[in-house]
Amino acid sequence: MSLLSRFEQACAALIERAFARGFPSDLAPAHVARKLVAVMETHTRGEGGRLVAPASYVILTHPDDFARLASERAYLEREWAQLLRDLAARVGVAFSGGEPRVEMAALEDVPPGTVRIELGTNLPRYQLHVIRGVPIDALYRLEGEMVVGRASSARVELVDPSVSRRHASISIVNGVPVVRDLGSRNGTFVNGERIRSCTLKNGDVLTFGNTELRVEGAA
Repeated sequence: MSLLSRFEQACAALIERAFARGFPSDLAPAHVARKLVAVMETHTRGEGGRLVAPASYVILTHPDDFARLASERAYLEREWAQLLRDLAARVGVAFSGGEPRVEMAALEDVPPGTVRIELGTNLPRYQLHVIRGVPIDALYRLEGEMVVGRASSARVELVDPSVSRRHASISIVNGVPVVRDLGSRNGTFVNGERIRSCTLKNGDVLTFGNTELRVEGAA
């Protein structure tokens, strides 16, 4: 039996088990799961006498789909990763780089109701450096999706009354940081220009209210 046939045979039952219930979006998690499995199958290679697949995947969705699925995000990422783990065990595939990891992120370039799936391996790392405001000189490593704001629950908590409680979010999308304004009162700015959503590069300066943070490479 070919590798593709083995993937297809094991895939159907696993997906039905994990994603039988409904979700608040036109983007069906079971459809995403099938595409995720297809990406895994495409990148599975023979290595040292065994079959090896990448361990890290990024599921890119339109911001509207991302928002509708946000409350289910942790569950979905966990179930998608478990699906890959179970599938690999059934077809005899190992993962390079540890246990499988799946992250969902928002990107406006992706049409609503669709997804784009990228490998998340060997990606550059970034951090935010507070260069004006409180806490001055603080460093925040960019991992997953991080909310920037005044709320104590924000992963990048800024002590600035001109910053909204949930001001903006920053995600790593295919190795590149992407900032998205969350409807803040005073707006989000990159290098002095107001944005709704924007990719970032090393050296860019983000302004939230009266606070400035610089994007820097991280070891």
